[in-house]
Order: sequence, then structure tokens, then C-alpha cells
Amino acid sequence: MSLRDEFTKSVQQVEELSVRKRKWVPGVEWSGTEGTVTTEALTGDPAWRDILTKWDLDPDEYEVVEPVLFNSWGGSDGLTNRQFKAKVIRRTHALADIEPLIAAALRHKPKKKNYEGSAVLTVVLADWQIGKSDHGGVEGTIQRIIDARDAVIQRAKDLRKIGREVSSLNVLWTGDSVEGCLGHYPSQSFSVELDRRDQVKVTRRLLSDSLQTWSKHFQEITVAAVAGNHGENRSTGKAFTGVQDNDDLAIVEQVAEILAANPDAFGHVKFAIAKDALTLTIPSAGWIIGITHGHIARAGGGTEAKLHRWWEGQAAGRQPIGDSDVLVTGHYHHLRVADWGGCVWLQAPAMEGGSEWWRVSSGQMSQIGMLSFVTTEEQRVSDVLIL
Repeated sequence: MSLRDEFTKSVQQVEELSVRKRKWVPGVEWSGTEGTVTTEALTGDPAWRDILTKWDLDPDEYEVVEPVLFNSWGGSDGLTNRQFKAKVIRRTHALADIEPLIAAALRHKPKKKNYEGSAVLTVVLADWQIGKSDHGGVEGTIQRIIDARDAVIQRAKDLRKIGREVSSLNVLWTGDSVEGCLGHYPSQSFSVELDRRDQVKVTRRLLSDSLQTWSKHFQEITVAAVAGNHGENRSTGKAFTGVQDNDDLAIVEQVAEILAANPDAFGHVKFAIAKDALTLTIPSAGWIIGITHGHIARAGGGTEAKLHRWWEGQAAGRQPIGDSDVLVTGHYHHLRVADWGGCVWLQAPAMEGGSEWWRVSSGQMSQIGMLSFVTTEEQRVSDVLIL
């Protein structure tokens, strides 16, 4: 080979190496809230809908936004090749915001009827996990919540007909109202249907709507709220802020502000929100109802065994939750009732559609619904029913 040929070959090798260095690896990277899509070599402009579909991203749920980067090089066929790298985000679903909710609350008229009696109806709003895609997804969960909202009114009417003098309503918010987007299980970021902002929006709207609907049918309403694990701010699978920094609590605080805009209509709706704790107690017809999400009971054994052991420790340590006559938990997604002597434990089912992973791995599914029960001066728990 002549010196000229060797030089030409060296130049070609340098050019090929330069092209290889400029090329990006095609594919998708997702960080939990946004991502990057990189195309293969193209000779024309990118058809983003087709590219997103190729990488299993529904173009109705994801969109490409600026910045869009590209590089180019000449091919052996004389055509100019270009590669594109673009930012990808979930499309925003404008489902609800605070201002319209406040406007709706201001239009609400005060209840006209007074309700007498000492009995209290309690409903447990457990594990909505808005944003989860399994078994009907967000749409299915929303419909179940709306159906349960209406069932609460009918339940109160039915109880009054059989002699239960129900005048008040306890609304127990036991956490995991939103699904979250990152850090709870593999592929969570790709399986959720809504980003964190829209999860909060939808949940806020559903809670606000439910309380406004119920407000006309009870003399007094008490909303008691604790935080769950899905509402945490997480990084690498762990919460990195305090227990009070939780979407479950933030949503209830926002709804409290919405209803406070119209005290004439909602002055009888009271809020108790756990501060710097994962437990809360409220009085009910002379008894003490305690609530916790349930994830802090970590000792070994089955669900009941570890919760009983945890509650006994709280009682021995003279913590407020240890004084509970009735303990209500979420987190475990199935109905359980146990009389521990000094305390009746009620484990609430979930409103979300169930875990496909759990069904496949265990063969088990549990009844979906909203737990309800009655407290009277004579009985701390009666008339248990899933709505």
C-alpha cells in the first residue's frame, strides 16, 4: 500500500470514529417524572407519534417538548443522516384545580334540616391510590368512589329507619389516597396513569365533592386524617422528608381551606389532621377512635398479630393511640375485624382496583369498597358494612 493510500485510509478511519462518537444510542430513559427519547438515524424529520409508539409510549399520554437536540453526518449513500434526542413528559390532564373548587363551594347552600341523636356513622376512606392503572385504572376508581359517596347518604337513611339516631359523620382518611410515581415498586413510573400533580388534583376534587355532598345530611362532620406511605416524598425507595410532608395530608389541608371559604354552608365540617405523627385519635359517642395507616407495624407475624403487638406497645408506652377503644387501619387492602378486649380492630378494604402483581403471585383478591360502621353510647362498633 502506497503512502497516499495509507493516509487516505487513516483519514477514513478518523472520520468513521468521529461519526461513531457523535451517534447516540437509540431508546428511552425515564427518571420518574420525565424522560428522554433518542431516535435512530433518520434522513428526514422525525414523526414523533410513531417514534413514541415504537418505544411503547402512548402518544396520547406522552408528548415531546423542547429542548430537541440533533446531530448529523454524511452517509456512504450520499444522504445526510440525522439523529434526534428530545425531552418527553406525560401530557397534563386538566382535571381539577383549587380555584374552581372554591367557586363551587361558595355557591353551596347551608343544609336546611337538623339531625338529632347521639349515634355516629363512620366511613373509612382507605387506599384510593389515585393514579394506579390496575383493574379499571383511574376511571374505575373514580366511579367506585362516586358510588360509595352516594351509598353513604343511603346508608344513613336506612340506619335512621331502623332506629339508629345517626346525626354525625366521621370521615377517616387513613392514607395512600394517591399512588405516587416513584419508589414503591418496580416499574411504578411507567405503570401509573397520572403524574403526581394530577393525582393530587383528582383526589382533592373527589374528597371536596364528597364532603360537600355529605354536608347536607349530617349535623356535624369530623374529618380525621393520617398519612400513608404512598404519599411520601421518596428518593431511592425511601422517604427523605418528615412524616408531615405527605400528599395525603396536603390534600386534606387544601380541602379544609376550600370549605372554609363558605362557613355558612360548611361550618359544621371539622378537620383533625395528624401533625408530626402517624397516628390520630378522635372522640365518637363517648368512645375513642384511633387511626393509623398501618405500615408502621413492622414486627413479624400476620397482619393482625403485628398490629396487635404494635398497639399493645403503644398502650404500654401510654401513647394516645394506645387509649383507642376502636383502632382503624388501612394499608393491607382487605376487611378484618377483631375484638382484642380493650380495643376493637377494624382493617379497612381499599377503593383502588387491586394489584395484578399480587393476584398473579398469590391467587388472592379482596373485596373492594368503603368500610362503614356505627358508634353509639352503648356500642363502640355496630352495623358494619362495606359500601
